Amino acid sequence: MFDQDITPYQNISILILVSFVSQSILMPLLLSEIDGPVGWMPIIAAGFLIYITMKPINRLMIKYKEDTIISISHKVFPKFLAKLTGIYYILMFLTANSILLKDFAEQIKLMMLFNTPISTIIISLLLIASYATKKGIQSIANVANIAVLIALIPYMLIIIFSTYYADYTNVFPIFPADVKGIVKSVPAAMLGFFGFSVLMFSNSRVSIKEKNMKVNKRFIVISAVLYAACYLLIVVKFGMKEAVNMVWPFISVMKFVNIPGFFFESTEIVGLCFQIIVTFTSICIIAYFTNLAMQETFKTREDGYFIYIQIPILYTMAAALPGMYMMFPYIQWPLIVLSGLNFFIPLIVVWMDRRKQKHGTENI
Repeated sequence: MFDQDITPYQNISILILVSFVSQSILMPLLLSEIDGPVGWMPIIAAGFLIYITMKPINRLMIKYKEDTIISISHKVFPKFLAKLTGIYYILMFLTANSILLKDFAEQIKLMMLFNTPISTIIISLLLIASYATKKGIQSIANVANIAVLIALIPYMLIIIFSTYYADYTNVFPIFPADVKGIVKSVPAAMLGFFGFSVLMFSNSRVSIKEKNMKVNKRFIVISAVLYAACYLLIVVKFGMKEAVNMVWPFISVMKFVNIPGFFFESTEIVGLCFQIIVTFTSICIIAYFTNLAMQETFKTREDGYFIYIQIPILYTMAAALPGMYMMFPYIQWPLIVLSGLNFFIPLIVVWMDRRKQKHGTENI
């Protein structure tokens, strides 16, 4: 069941969804860390840095068509470093999914289930997501394709329509720019391209690897455009004075939507329903690749049972985490570390593979 293949276009849907959800969580950091409406600059810088690294990474993934970044590291790293790489990706995926679960559960409690304990919401999400993830990557990829069409695109349209009565001068002034704030925000912007880390695993499950190389670069461009556009839409709608205080900017945007002919009384709830589909799909995606990372690290032949092992771990982590609004002042350095590791580990693997190949040629 866990040896299924997906198409390149299913893969790009997966990468866009997980990146969009990560960007939604990190958006308040870009709004609050930079003095002025120029948060789109670190987004473009981060997208450019990731884009230029895709060429050597694509070559590596063509060479090792059936391997993830962890199984490749076992071939090019010493055993200890390879195991450490696998453990890092497991912990990173678990942390990302627990933060996503906690943030998502808080939104549901605030908007819909006012009297329900947040721990009950978290465990319910986990049980449903675990069952869905156990169906395999093809099922998740099919849902991701549908989620892009019926949830992500309408969700974006609602946000766009929210700028009907907006002040477009809020995007100025651009200069003089807060250079220090822009540089500090690049790591957070890079982490928003979370699909880049997922790509190191999903490529091994794509049926047509050569075609997927172009799709990989296309994902970076699409994700950067969505990220920058969402930032600008929020700034245009609220201005920087209001935007810096928002914990969930997209929900705030949807409170003030005016769509001509729209027959729902509460656009906010409609938008949240779309967001539920997108976020739930992303939770399943990350859970699947956490399972794959565990399988590659510990070299087991199990068929997805690590998904059920994740349930108590994710529940404990999500329940123990404070709300995102409480974490923002303290996560700048962890973001820098995570962004650096996610960015440089694939490049180090590429370098070690070339070094190993060069030494092998010299020995011949």
